[in-house]
Amino acid sequence: MKKMSYILRELFKFKGSTLTKITSLTIGIIVGSLALSFCAFETGYDNFHKDADRIYRISSRGSAYIKAILVNEAGKNIPGIEAATCCTFRPYSETYTYSENRYYAETLCADTSFFNIFSFEVLTGNPRQELEDANKIFISDKLAGIIFGTTNPVGQQLEVAKNKLTVAGVFKKIPRNCHFISLDIVRSMKAFKEQGWKSPRDFAGYIRLSPQTQPEIVAQKIQFIADQHKEKAETYYLQPIRDLHLKYGWGYTSVILISVLGSLIVLISALNYILIAISSLIQKTKEIGIHKVNGASSGDIFRMFMLETIILICIATLLALGFILGFRQAFEYMMSVSFEDLLSAKIIWSVIGFILFLILFTAIIPAKLFASVPVLQVFRQVASGRRSWKYALLWIQFSSACLLITMLIIFTGQFSLIMNKDLGYNTNKLYHTSITCGTPSPSMEAIKGEINRLGFVKGCTFANTIPIWANSTTIYDGNEQGIMECPVLYTDNDFFRLMEIPMIEQDSLWNDNKVIVNQKFLAKLKSLSKNEEKLTINNQPIEIDGICNNFQVNSLYASQLPLLVRKLVEPDTARTYTLLIRLNNPTQENIRQLYQKLLDVTKQDRIGLYSYKATHENGYSGEKDLCNAVQLFTIFAILITVLGLYGFTGDEVARRTKEIAIRKVNGASIGSIILLLLTNTCILALLSIPFALAGGFFLGQIWLSEFAYQLTLSVWIFAGSAAITLFIIVLTVFLKSQRGIWARAAESLKSE
Repeated sequence: MKKMSYILRELFKFKGSTLTKITSLTIGIIVGSLALSFCAFETGYDNFHKDADRIYRISSRGSAYIKAILVNEAGKNIPGIEAATCCTFRPYSETYTYSENRYYAETLCADTSFFNIFSFEVLTGNPRQELEDANKIFISDKLAGIIFGTTNPVGQQLEVAKNKLTVAGVFKKIPRNCHFISLDIVRSMKAFKEQGWKSPRDFAGYIRLSPQTQPEIVAQKIQFIADQHKEKAETYYLQPIRDLHLKYGWGYTSVILISVLGSLIVLISALNYILIAISSLIQKTKEIGIHKVNGASSGDIFRMFMLETIILICIATLLALGFILGFRQAFEYMMSVSFEDLLSAKIIWSVIGFILFLILFTAIIPAKLFASVPVLQVFRQVASGRRSWKYALLWIQFSSACLLITMLIIFTGQFSLIMNKDLGYNTNKLYHTSITCGTPSPSMEAIKGEINRLGFVKGCTFANTIPIWANSTTIYDGNEQGIMECPVLYTDNDFFRLMEIPMIEQDSLWNDNKVIVNQKFLAKLKSLSKNEEKLTINNQPIEIDGICNNFQVNSLYASQLPLLVRKLVEPDTARTYTLLIRLNNPTQENIRQLYQKLLDVTKQDRIGLYSYKATHENGYSGEKDLCNAVQLFTIFAILITVLGLYGFTGDEVARRTKEIAIRKVNGASIGSIILLLLTNTCILALLSIPFALAGGFFLGQIWLSEFAYQLTLSVWIFAGSAAITLFIIVLTVFLKSQRGIWARAAESLKSE
């Protein structure tokens, strides 16, 4: 009890030091907990599946899209495959109607083995039997509760595109850390026409292997099946399901960077605590000596300072928890995951383990130093022996702060580059929406005619999708051998004019079998030594009718791709296409009128009207979140470094009070005294900056490697980072040292 009373008295006695320690620890716990939770969540995708280590997705070197018949043939004919399932590549949004109410649901079409491969808990119904029927569906318990409330959903009917589908069963809402991300309804693959070898590759295929089966051997057998049907354009292999999210999806870059940056913040936070604790050695040495004279052992002193650290970390943990909950929405937005999804046993125990490690790391070093203070050793000798510790800790803090400043400059520069990259077409004042055309809905020409009548509309065009979402297909030569994968757009005659994409050459009137290609497509054909007059797509011959300038399709992660543009024809039945509209003056009133006109013309109850530029930017929301995270980490790093340097400078001024006073008596100027205090700190900073710049360059290159178009890492980026770091250091030392510098020499010598 006496120890606790002494510890609390000391904490209140040195309020400034205590507050600085708690602030530093709180920042470290906030960043460490969030970074650890994020990395554990991201690396845990699809681990919940039973036998996840034996589940694979069939893929090819060119694309993960495959033909449904390949999955079926592999499942039937290859020994070692326990089960195989085929489904649409990813869930798509569809509108369902029940009791005149509309509901938007993420829908996936799958065969009868879907729930056998994946460990999604089926609450009611038999998927193996019910999914044989094209008019039956399985619905998640969450969506069932929204639509039907407490009514039993089984047997209820939902209407979609004038088809009535019967709910045959209910499955439990899928975990968020699944590569499907969101799934509300599973429909039967029977909804599609019979899939053959000439059908397009629109699906994903998954298999579960028997124990001890080698995936490489199975991949070779899948390749053999594909080769028999002239699918030689692709080399097939198997992707482990647990690698889909990171290795074959978003990549490890964000996880690596967040883990490295989070570790840096935790490290400098812990080291800052140690630095401040060691800096207080001058004030506490005499008290430690008194304790030892009164019979306290080194072990007692060690345990006393250990307990002090535990108390401070407990306080910091409570403050960190309050801060995280208080800014919950901001953190959830930045991490793109809700806190409920993070509440797994693995993540909770990981955070607890992290806090225990932080206690040991921050407590042992100061406690051991304090416990080792001899009773009879001269005070100044004790203090001077510990200065090397402080310089080492400051060096690490300066390096970390400079590294994060460098990365912030690189990340914001790269993000600005991709946001302002010329896509090869004009996105200004351009909007897009999805429209249902064809009987019984209005035709494309009728819709375009009505929209073009609006005075503020410059023009409009239909396409199957917007360029940044273009799908790929296989191009075959005259021998029906696949020669390359390339994105395909289906557009009408107004597309190139509206998008302001220059045409290099066009021979005749565009018809169904004639296509327009970009310059990259022709260059690819030439490199393959192929004849452009004998090309087919989806078993249909095509003829190159025109050549357009290269323009960016899909994301900026890939460089310019070969592109093929086909004529979009009026559909016989209702189909959904993309309508691109360019406005002369996109005021709020004009956009409101356009939206209302679209509702009136299309007879739809609801449509989405989106800015093309905003859609393009939203495609890089992950990069934006990462930039925001780096910005937050940099602010925290600078704050921790300033707190540590503030305490160090105060300790230096106190230690050198007599020296400063004697120099002033001997005529030293204020400037020379400031330079005296700055010299060692600036030398230390200059020694740390090269290492920080090298680390920033290395980590920056990791992130930049994700993009086809990269920021040039010029010398000015690193010079600017070094200058900002030095400015912060000099300003902190200057402000903290003012009181000691301007103190009267006589008073300083008298107090000594």
